[in-house]
Amino acid sequence: MNRRGLRGLLLTIAAAGCMRSGAPPLAGQWTPVSAELSGQDFPVANFGGATLQLTDSTYEFAGDKGSYAVLSSKEPAKLDIRGQSGPHAGRTIPAIFELSDGQLTIGYQLGGGERPTEFTSPQGSQILIVNYKRIH
Repeated sequence: MNRRGLRGLLLTIAAAGCMRSGAPPLAGQWTPVSAELSGQDFPVANFGGATLQLTDSTYEFAGDKGSYAVLSSKEPAKLDIRGQSGPHAGRTIPAIFELSDGQLTIGYQLGGGERPTEFTSPQGSQILIVNYKRIH
């Protein structure tokens, strides 16, 4: 997956983390602070300084735009990210997320596998784990 695709995926997943009723306040602007892909550190510089913009149901990240739906708030919380324009247009990305003290962690399944069940990215997997910090 190229850098632009990863940027879009991260945005999608973060946007998906915004929950509707009784959910943590995910809407806002988030900056990636660390990431892991396939068991290795993934430098956040690869995101080109992009930030994740979330509303209660949409996301935007590095030219990727779409919507998300929180499926469950039971830990780990589950969401589906649906790309509408950009590198992930027409694609649904299963993800999990966790929000704590201004930090948002999203685990994206970028490959064709099952939704992640924990915040780890085993070697050889296409699971991207991104840690974000709220900036607005």
